[in-house]
Amino acid sequence: MRGIYVHVPFCVRKCGYCDFYSVAGVEEERDRYPALVEREMDLLLRAFPGEASVTADTVYFGGGTPTVLGPDRLNRLLAAIRSRLPVTENAEVTTEANPGTVTGADFVRLREGGFNRVSLGVQSFRRDTLAALGRIHSVEDVRTAYQDARRAGFSSVGIDLIFGNPGQREAEWQEDLDLAVTFLPDHVSAYALAPEPGTPIHEAIADGGIALPDDDSVARMYAAAMKTLREAGYRHYEISNFCRPGKECRHNLKYWRREGYLGLGPSAHGLLFPGESAPFGLRTANPPSLPDYHGALSDGRLPWGSPRVCDREDAWKESLIFGLRMADGVSSPSIEKKNGPPPEPVRGAVEHLIGSGLLLRDGDRLRLPERHWFVSNEVLQRLA
Repeated sequence: MRGIYVHVPFCVRKCGYCDFYSVAGVEEERDRYPALVEREMDLLLRAFPGEASVTADTVYFGGGTPTVLGPDRLNRLLAAIRSRLPVTENAEVTTEANPGTVTGADFVRLREGGFNRVSLGVQSFRRDTLAALGRIHSVEDVRTAYQDARRAGFSSVGIDLIFGNPGQREAEWQEDLDLAVTFLPDHVSAYALAPEPGTPIHEAIADGGIALPDDDSVARMYAAAMKTLREAGYRHYEISNFCRPGKECRHNLKYWRREGYLGLGPSAHGLLFPGESAPFGLRTANPPSLPDYHGALSDGRLPWGSPRVCDREDAWKESLIFGLRMADGVSSPSIEKKNGPPPEPVRGAVEHLIGSGLLLRDGDRLRLPERHWFVSNEVLQRLA
């Protein structure tokens, strides 16, 4: 089984912290977008006819703000995927949605079109924090969107939260957490703000216009999220993700388990396993540019740039770096069964991390100690 990811590159307005590819597209661009993705799928199946037999059990629409497209275009895209590629009847079909960009009627139409999971970009319940992040919705918009999604019959409704925001105090973050659990979401993603170069927030920090909480404060915010959500009955199944029992994001698990997924749309990435030509996977990457994406498709070319054929070392490193984000860690024998024995550089790096106490060996599994989850990127980079 594999997943299918569709990047929808449209937003009402770009948020100050976001470095994902998105544009404030005009109606004409949104109107022609489904046909572009359909063209990409047709070119893929022409170049790799075997992909028509690879079944998907997750489909995820991310962005950008997918709901800016509206339910008719999103439903058209989902139907186009199902008409070209095998998708299981009980597939998890997710769309991200920003409060204020989707109505109750929109949710009903999306549910009727086959979507069954929604992830709401809440980020905060505080007006001043939303303003600092450049979000366009209000706290009341969050409540309305959540209730509308529930009424429409989505089987899973999740919310995303961000901590470590400009000027944010620990008590304010705790208030966000306490309010979040009263909604009873099925899934909660909680991420520390990471200002990326080129974003307005990064520039404002560099200019001294705003300041972020210090690292110790942000670490305590992360600890507060772990405590509050666990006490509310959520399983902390991945470094930044919590869920009700059985409500894990099945699509994201494919990334962390290094399973195959097809990436469609500008800036989308994929991992394909097209037979003997790429036994360890083929990494694809579409350009983060709607004009370049459109241009390639118009020329009859897949917009992949330079796809990369992975080797055994790539497969092992990626399996460890992504898999160790999960609370359960990874099974070394399972990775070896799929990819053969670990290359010596990987084996040596793992043993060094175990010897340093940065990794734990529990039977045939490797896990990142919980005390290192907040600094996981620093630890996992040592495997790259």
